[in-house]
Amino acid sequence: MTKLLTDISFVVANGKGRGRWDMVIGNTRCKRGRNPNMRTISTERRRLIHLSAILRQSCVIACCGLALWSGRALAQTADISGPYPVGMKQMEYVDPTDGRHLAFALFYPAALPDSSATPDKMTFFTNLHLYVDAPVVADTQKRPLIMFSHGAGSNGLYYAWFGEYLAARGYLVAMLFHYRANTYDATVMYTRSKLWQRPRDITLDITGLLQDTVWGPHIDPNRIGVAGHSQGGFTSFWIGGARINPDLYLAYQTNWKNNPVVPAYLRAELPLDSGPARDVQDNRIKAAFAMAPGDLPGFGMEADGLKQLTIPTYIIVGARDTQAPVKENSEFAAKYIAHVKLDVLPGLVDHEIFVNECDAFGRDTWPEACIDAPGIDRRQLHEYIGKTAVKFFDLNLGVQRGSAN
Repeated sequence: MTKLLTDISFVVANGKGRGRWDMVIGNTRCKRGRNPNMRTISTERRRLIHLSAILRQSCVIACCGLALWSGRALAQTADISGPYPVGMKQMEYVDPTDGRHLAFALFYPAALPDSSATPDKMTFFTNLHLYVDAPVVADTQKRPLIMFSHGAGSNGLYYAWFGEYLAARGYLVAMLFHYRANTYDATVMYTRSKLWQRPRDITLDITGLLQDTVWGPHIDPNRIGVAGHSQGGFTSFWIGGARINPDLYLAYQTNWKNNPVVPAYLRAELPLDSGPARDVQDNRIKAAFAMAPGDLPGFGMEADGLKQLTIPTYIIVGARDTQAPVKENSEFAAKYIAHVKLDVLPGLVDHEIFVNECDAFGRDTWPEACIDAPGIDRRQLHEYIGKTAVKFFDLNLGVQRGSAN
């Protein structure tokens, strides 16, 4: 792992922490966890089956690599409103206060001198048009920034279509790999106990990007939003201002600490402390776009806590969601959030519809996330979801654009 020469000073937005960061670039490791739920035995069993399938997929990644093959430089598009070709750059910050590596993939409008370039490829997925390390568009625009929080044990690139859609229309989008809670490096400590590190990851990455000598000049600090899927949708509520009930959150931690499914040596390391989870709001976040948020009851986010979320919020979910049931999660949240729109996608639309469109290899390797119910067109739904997100963020972040979309 190679450190860059420039340190980045930061102050956490809520004033609770100070420190210094180094910016680094490096590789990630291969491991995947998923989302067992403590509330019912049947749900627990379903999650464990899902985890087994994900671990099979992880072994394939380890053997084949989550390959991104570098493309060539691209040709510049003049219209500020897009569509732009989309660049992607892997980045990391390191917080020396605890040594955590904060990795993300930054999607951005690209300035491309060579129109003959071909997009890079990503294992398992199709219908993506990304150019790794392409130069950023050459203009002086201050662009809106969207932070994306993935589901438990997933990673930001599993939603690359979403980052591409927004970046092609002028946004910068940071697709996170939450520390020790992502596909390649997951542990029960961070996927099931220290959930408050998720919004902290976002806060620290925002600060790092704003103070980055390369990327900071491209970002409008007054136009920052958040989006997320599943546990990332919950994270979007949380960092936007919603609160958890600390007693229920402590009960959630206790359930996992006492869960015999988890090896004893890991359970022994799990903390019982809801204090850091009480206030994770970042006031720089102006709007939240939540996809199939969950597990609100399990994490202790009740009506009173949801009422604290006052920024504009959009909730979108499939009517058939079997992992974050609509009634207990999205519909419940929409009752209590002040400025909210609930969008339930009708029919047999399930939880994983928000993941990238898969190729044949992906469908064979990861059918539970790649194969939809008969009659469901994932590409068409992604187009609708992308347009909806752009319209929502344009409106609530004050984005002005020309005739092109």
